Amino acid sequence: MRRLRQFLLSHALLCSILCFISFITVSPATEKEILLQFKGNITDDPYNSLRSWTLSGNPCEDYDGVSCNSEGFVERIVLWNTSLAGVLSPALSGLKSLRILTLFGNRFSGHIPLEYSDIHTLWKINLSTNALSGSIPDFIGDLPSIRFLDLSRNGFAGEIPSALFRYCYKTKFVAFSHNSLSGSIPASLVNCSNLEGFDFSFNNLSGGIPSRICDIPSLSFIILRSNGLSGSVQEQISSCQSLKHLDLGSNMFTGLAPFNTLGMQNLTYFNVSYNGFSGQIPETATCSETLQVFDASGNDLDGEIPLSLTKCKNIKLLALELNRLHGSIPESIQDLERLLVIKLGNNSIGGFIPEGFGNIELLEVLDLHNLNLIGEIPINISNCRFLLEL
Repeated sequence: MRRLRQFLLSHALLCSILCFISFITVSPATEKEILLQFKGNITDDPYNSLRSWTLSGNPCEDYDGVSCNSEGFVERIVLWNTSLAGVLSPALSGLKSLRILTLFGNRFSGHIPLEYSDIHTLWKINLSTNALSGSIPDFIGDLPSIRFLDLSRNGFAGEIPSALFRYCYKTKFVAFSHNSLSGSIPASLVNCSNLEGFDFSFNNLSGGIPSRICDIPSLSFIILRSNGLSGSVQEQISSCQSLKHLDLGSNMFTGLAPFNTLGMQNLTYFNVSYNGFSGQIPETATCSETLQVFDASGNDLDGEIPLSLTKCKNIKLLALELNRLHGSIPESIQDLERLLVIKLGNNSIGGFIPEGFGNIELLEVLDLHNLNLIGEIPINISNCRFLLEL
């Protein structure tokens, strides 16, 4: 009987110990513990940016870069330009109220942890200007609340996953610039019906622009500079009625350039330079009053400089060099009093330098080299008191 009692007591004690161990094992980490695990993955903190992240501190009150919601749960982690080095901690997936993760301007390396697919509350991810690598994870496309995604200036490679834009109807802005991405722009990008802009510049992308890109009604920013994109763009781009910033520079586009966008009332930046666009720059009935940059240099454009360009009253940069333009320099350019830069070199333009160039007092650069000009340099160009390059 005594042995049976001892056995039962021993068995009960063993069960208690195992239950206690099991409780410790499955008990979820507190948000403080999660943040300290994140700190534990930091290998270098040159500015001691995480010095306030201590075991005795309160994350909502004491931790620099951490903000909480009204219920006391971590809602934001914002640590930018702090030069932190290390790898991203998978433990952040335990922050079930995290909405904003901003870590740009650091030195994080490695991959984006798969565990982040569990943070369904995320609506802003900014991991730009780090040393992250691998492929862009398609699980980001399953996060239902993403509004802002910036992975630019890293070492990501491979293709932009089509699945990334499965459920992106809330997404406003996407940036993957300055990586090593290849392949084409996914047609699924048009699923982002509320998208306002995307920046895929400085990659190795090929193919064309998705044919239905302008089905996105609020699309304002298209930035595709320095890729290997090709094909015609006039038809796709011309129906983007909300355009403010168009940069197609340094690609291999051909056919007619989308000059008809110049009349769109909100356009501020137009750059189609260094492609294979041909044809003439057409006369336009109107020009956006907000247009500041017009750059069509380095193409195969011919014809004359249209007089209607002088309707762009607020333009600051006019660059048409390295084309096959002929005719003369329109005298009415002198009416563009806000011009800072005029680049017309390496064309077949002849005639005289307009006397009125001296009226453009803010002019800094006047590049007319390798043209067929005759006559003298107008003496009143000395009125351009900020001129740096002639």
